[in-house]
Amino acid sequence: MLRFGMFLLVFFMLPDTFGQDNRIREILQHFSPDSLHIELRRLSGEIPVKINGNTVTIQSRLYNNPGNNQAFQYIKQQFTNYGLQTQSQAFSTNGVNLFGIKYGTLFPERVCIIGAHYDNLPTGPTAPGADDNASGCAAVLEAARLLANVDLPNTVIFAAWDEEELGLIGSNAYVSHGIHGASFLGYINLDMIGWDGNGDRKTEVHTRPIAQSLDLADKVVQCNEWYDIDLLLEIINPGVVNTDHYSFWQGGHTAVGINEEYDGDENPHYHQATDQFQYLDTAYLNANSKLAIATLATLGFDKSQFGNPSEIVSQAELFPNPAKDLLNVQFRYAIVSPFQIDISDTQGRIVFSTVRSETKQVVIPIDMLSVGTYSLTIRSSEFKSTFPFVKH
Repeated sequence: MLRFGMFLLVFFMLPDTFGQDNRIREILQHFSPDSLHIELRRLSGEIPVKINGNTVTIQSRLYNNPGNNQAFQYIKQQFTNYGLQTQSQAFSTNGVNLFGIKYGTLFPERVCIIGAHYDNLPTGPTAPGADDNASGCAAVLEAARLLANVDLPNTVIFAAWDEEELGLIGSNAYVSHGIHGASFLGYINLDMIGWDGNGDRKTEVHTRPIAQSLDLADKVVQCNEWYDIDLLLEIINPGVVNTDHYSFWQGGHTAVGINEEYDGDENPHYHQATDQFQYLDTAYLNANSKLAIATLATLGFDKSQFGNPSEIVSQAELFPNPAKDLLNVQFRYAIVSPFQIDISDTQGRIVFSTVRSETKQVVIPIDMLSVGTYSLTIRSSEFKSTFPFVKH
């Protein structure tokens, strides 16, 4: 984390606004402290890693240190092992961001992101950076491990930012060049989540009245309650500007930061060569990681209707037209609520009918129809549109 400044603490209580999701509870049951801790220890140089078959020890992740690229390659390797598609973004001589992408099954254009910066300090030959910020990176990797094989309606991106310590350069470059997706659900930033020196289990949730950031902070609070994570949360509004969630706020996007207390219980090993795994509170680290994963999964499972259903249906495309055996009905965005499709002949008689929901494409067999002209009607209580097609 890039450290400077002071900020306002606001204690926050929120009434229940949505119920828990048993799918998320099941995901959290597979959370592995061992997996999380091993990733953190590898990234902080406590134990060696294998990268492309070679064994190395990451001594430092400083932006111009060989270990910076080693960390990048290792995280990329893990994303690939989990079956994620990977993308990278080079933005300076040394700087490069990394993304592991799991595309949504229903709304691939709707995107949520969890991220952490992988570069670190100090500038000497040894810079473990266990708390700052191998802790955040390890939680991102655990999130990727848990969610990689879960069918999620929305696209989830696992991000690793570079050159945060130089002034949020990596995340700024990403936001400035345009974020993924036609609809952005939110960004969750993790920067130092393992230090709890006074044992009070207090975690900060940074937010600002930008886009839907306040609502996302509400979701964090609810996840803490619904999934029995048992952290003492403080809503920080306005949130700090010295870590990567601020880049998203500057771009006008929904974002929150989840982290330990930056003031009041500051990690004395911050930006020191003694920032090591042994000094972290692992139970607290586990709880913060689970909170972030539960919040991310809440965004990933969100199936609220995107776009105006009536407009989406009116712009549906039928192809091929004329058609012989199969007729495709394609929507720009998925229709969540149930709707009915009727095919009528020229006499107005319904010759085919089906009810569907949660889909952006319907494939209709029409080989049983006689050659001729037909009308296809898509309707529900909210909308009705009719399209002609020809069977040949």
